[in-house]
Amino acid sequence: MSLRAEHRTFFTQGAALPRMCLLALLLLLNACGLSSNADTLTILHINDTHGRTRAEPFIAQMAQDLTAKGENVLILDAGDRLHGQTATNLSKGETMVGIMNAVAYSAMTPGNHDFNFGVGRLLELSELMDFPLLAANVKGVDGMYLFERYAVFALAGLRVGVFGIVTPETAMKSDPRIVAGLIFENPVETARHMVEKLQSEGCDSIIALAHLGGGDFTAETARSDALAELPGIDVVIDGHSHTLLERGRVIGNALIAQAGEHAQHIGIVEITRKNGETAKTARLETVPEPGGERPLPQDTAVAARIAVEEAKTAAFTQAVVGYTPVTLEGERAVIRTRETNLANVICDSMLHATRADIAFLAGGNIRASIEAGDITMGDVLTALPFSNLIVTVEMKGSDVLAILEHGVSLYPEAAGRYIQVGGLRFDFDPRREPMRRVTEAHLLRGGALQPDETYTVATIDFIASGGDGYVLANTDANIVYYQGDAEALVRYLETGPAIRAEPEGRVTAIR
Repeated sequence: MSLRAEHRTFFTQGAALPRMCLLALLLLLNACGLSSNADTLTILHINDTHGRTRAEPFIAQMAQDLTAKGENVLILDAGDRLHGQTATNLSKGETMVGIMNAVAYSAMTPGNHDFNFGVGRLLELSELMDFPLLAANVKGVDGMYLFERYAVFALAGLRVGVFGIVTPETAMKSDPRIVAGLIFENPVETARHMVEKLQSEGCDSIIALAHLGGGDFTAETARSDALAELPGIDVVIDGHSHTLLERGRVIGNALIAQAGEHAQHIGIVEITRKNGETAKTARLETVPEPGGERPLPQDTAVAARIAVEEAKTAAFTQAVVGYTPVTLEGERAVIRTRETNLANVICDSMLHATRADIAFLAGGNIRASIEAGDITMGDVLTALPFSNLIVTVEMKGSDVLAILEHGVSLYPEAAGRYIQVGGLRFDFDPRREPMRRVTEAHLLRGGALQPDETYTVATIDFIASGGDGYVLANTDANIVYYQGDAEALVRYLETGPAIRAEPEGRVTAIR
């Protein structure tokens, strides 16, 4: 057992309507000679929204419409939901939980960034949820499971088991200080045990709700593909890799579904059982752009609630803090594979704040582009949502070189550790084996990086504490803390720096 109950069983016809409304609806259906579609389960799912709410009114309405037709419906979230945008960050996730309760989510599994406010806070948020937060493979420092491991949904004619799996990469893709001491058990072995457990409870369908990533994703631990290969799992609702699977991906007898990122799409999976045969399909519904045409019906009450929450922070987020004549590139696929102008501006802001010789951070710490024109506080907080503190460390040139090697060790894969730098330029040869790729490194002020010389290096506390696998020599002995990364960027923008459209050759892959 765990600190919490291991699981709950939910007796429900659908996830989207209040119980009294559901009872009235079922009585009406029976009176009219209609019955629910007991052989079909529809799963509405989403992942990696990182605090964005644009899809929620549409998910809520879709669920209500399906339930009104007598469909079995579950609404599932595959993690990285409770952190990332100003409204939810300022409330440390509580605003988002309230919105999810209004939509009537069925279950969620935590992503690595859902731990950003601390384990204690995540447990507090789970108590505010009207749905279970599922994680079958996460133990606390006392060796006990932290969250409910699985849930059983007793729908009309179906018994559906859902269990949660959290990526072990959380140990290094969240602040290592926050998750220190947590145990992330092997996803595949945990899933195998969960299948046996849910089969013993008579589940007709078993769903793995996972934050693992799959396909070509650079996860260094088990991918969702490995879960799909396990007998007994019907569907893997996945997250973490931000993959857009238009029709899902079939592996063995299981269907893997993932809906991209940032609430741009809603995933829809249907499981139909007929004459002893099971059919599974997946598709995506594109979420309309804010302010654009809205061909999808939406729940006006949920939309109104979101508008109220956004209005609370509007004056703060809309304040203009700078200007850029060009788009500052921060998109995931770009920032994790090459130098960008946004990364250069951020690194330069770290140098400006600390007067260090060199600055660096990982591409994964930057989460969005900033469009040309006025730069608002909201733009800055969307690009840098993690509230990292800038730190400086005194390092030998040889240790700086090791940092550069680590930063390009996974290239050309789009890895969160991919390094962005300030005060320095370096070349590397991706044809060489990892950790032996850097061919030359020079300070922008002039002169080659000297192995025996000591430099003041600026980075962020996430990296200084081991995030993304970085190891900084003698960190504890000489670390100095400064302001937050977003604050430093705002102060730098106020100086009116020259902003270039193109990269400056700070990080160059030799071809």
